[in-house]
Amino acid sequence: MKKLGILLISVLVLTGCSAGQKSQDKTAGSAQTSSSQTTRVAAPTSIKVSVTAAIKQFHRQFGQAVAISGLSLEREHGQYQYDVSGLDANREYEATVDARSGKLVHHEQEKLDQDEANGVAQKRDAIAVNRLKPLADISAAAVKRAGGGTAVEWSLEHENDQVQWEVKVRGKNQTHEVPVNAYTAKVVTVQQDDDDDDD
Repeated sequence: MKKLGILLISVLVLTGCSAGQKSQDKTAGSAQTSSSQTTRVAAPTSIKVSVTAAIKQFHRQFGQAVAISGLSLEREHGQYQYDVSGLDANREYEATVDARSGKLVHHEQEKLDQDEANGVAQKRDAIAVNRLKPLADISAAAVKRAGGGTAVEWSLEHENDQVQWEVKVRGKNQTHEVPVNAYTAKVVTVQQDDDDDDD
């Protein structure tokens, strides 16, 4: 309970420190120390662009009528980037946004297959981005469930009839993939992978 209180205070302090940005835009790097381990709650400092800003960049490119259907924040070629995907009634869209600068790195679009067109895929796969919990909350829940470590990758998608963030948490000797409900910030289940390097 004491750890949770410290974690909440850390997140609130970070929220107050960046008043120019909405709390949903956070990928904060707060830390919590216990007697046996240090837990990093969220993103590396090289992530300067928020989820909301990446989505806005996507919409600037393709228009507001395109529904977001997926998003990931991962390291590519040594730098973090957002891969954002979306749909309208007849096309699918993808964009890559640099997580440091916010610049659009790549974008493409193509027609949907006939069985996905006419709004079928859009209706099924659209994510209510206005309901997304802040990434800092998602990361904190994943790190807590993993028992410590650092959140290093995030992937937003439909899974088991829910919109979930799949958060990769890297610990001392293990990597955990923790699914977290994107609308409630509650952990769904935990999958555990052993790291490749055995000590």
